[in-house]
Amino acid sequence: MGRPKRQYPLGKYRLRTPKEVDKEKAYPVELEYTWNRQVIRKTTNVFVKVADWNPNGNQGRGALRASYGDEYKRLNNLLLSRVDKVDSLLAEYNQAHPNQITTEVIAGLLADKPLARKDQGKDFVEFAMERLASDYSRNRIGRSRYENGRSCMNIFQTFLRATKCGTSRLDSIYIGDMTPDLLDKYIAWRREVKLNSDATINHALTPILKACAYASEMGMIEPAVNARIQDMRIATKVSLSEEENEFDGKSLTKEQMLSLLEYYNTCPEPRRKEFLEMFFFAFHACGLRVVDVMTLQWKHIDFARKELRKIMIKTNKRHVIPLTEPALNILHRWQEKRDGCRYVFDLVKDDLNLDDAEALYKARNNATKCINQSLAVVGEQIGLPFSLSMHVARHSFAVFALNKGLSMSVVSRLLGHSSTDVTEKVYARFLPETLSNEVARLTDDFAALEIV
Repeated sequence: MGRPKRQYPLGKYRLRTPKEVDKEKAYPVELEYTWNRQVIRKTTNVFVKVADWNPNGNQGRGALRASYGDEYKRLNNLLLSRVDKVDSLLAEYNQAHPNQITTEVIAGLLADKPLARKDQGKDFVEFAMERLASDYSRNRIGRSRYENGRSCMNIFQTFLRATKCGTSRLDSIYIGDMTPDLLDKYIAWRREVKLNSDATINHALTPILKACAYASEMGMIEPAVNARIQDMRIATKVSLSEEENEFDGKSLTKEQMLSLLEYYNTCPEPRRKEFLEMFFFAFHACGLRVVDVMTLQWKHIDFARKELRKIMIKTNKRHVIPLTEPALNILHRWQEKRDGCRYVFDLVKDDLNLDDAEALYKARNNATKCINQSLAVVGEQIGLPFSLSMHVARHSFAVFALNKGLSMSVVSRLLGHSSTDVTEKVYARFLPETLSNEVARLTDDFAALEIV
């Protein structure tokens, strides 16, 4: 009976020489494995002359001769350590996966890709980036969310590099090495080093948690580990203080809107005054989003019907908005100075292509930053307890409408929400006046049931 076949190969070093050898030239030493009549090689950073190489050294594994110089012992130890490590990994793989050694597995181990892992040595950051690109290409997410996700993953790489938590590389980590403990460190790093708020940290965790969930579905992360990872989002603390409730969501009261109007009437700066007109237009146009204010064209306005008909940028759905007299007055004012222009407000160039997602994203960011910087100054000057921005106009309209008795479903349609569930989730806590009025309608019936 013959000798049983080894279930995995052992490595040896060979000097990679051409057919015609130059005795004065140093050639690379390669680590070599032979399996199923195929040779898999990995070069080293060691170069040796033929006369200084002993192919039978280290019990047939190859070694440098003493003639190489003072470094020959150290280099031999390094070479021997390297081949022993790969041999051990092959033995472990064979024990975990009997009779499944392939040339691909050997090549992966030589390239420092631990194929024995469930994640097959895939980098988590690259994996998350691929998921973002896939979701964006299938219109599952918009350009803004795609770019924000990429930015979040870039900062995650900075964290890995700064804290030396990387495993595959200095700024990378294997998918299977993602753990709740690592995310705890990441959250602490964002708080202590980046000084981020809980809301910002939760936002930064979104692409990470989504990538972990997808990796778990593919068997790269244990379901129990993923379940704990999904619970890493920071719970929002609910404050019962009247001051926080009053300004949560950054909506303006009627008194604050009047203060803002008074500021507008006395504002000496023409461009800031125009930004305020855009803010008031967004409010009077049923909380129109800033990106839709920015991309509003004259063809979207029907002055006869007093309507605005436009495909909303965020939802990509056609939306009809009734225009109030204050909104129409602002449009007439801009019609006088923007006659012949494509876009209503002077925020983007007329040649902006709305089908170019990247150009639109950059234009929106530039316009929003410019407006909000100016509005923030106005907010400080009229004593607002939060930073004034264009989005405050949308919140303010919603709160005004709900507190004046408009139903949740009507307000939802005016805002262009996909469902009333979205509206309720955002604005349910802004209804003290409406709730009080509704309860007041029950007063007479309740009085008849009063205990005396």
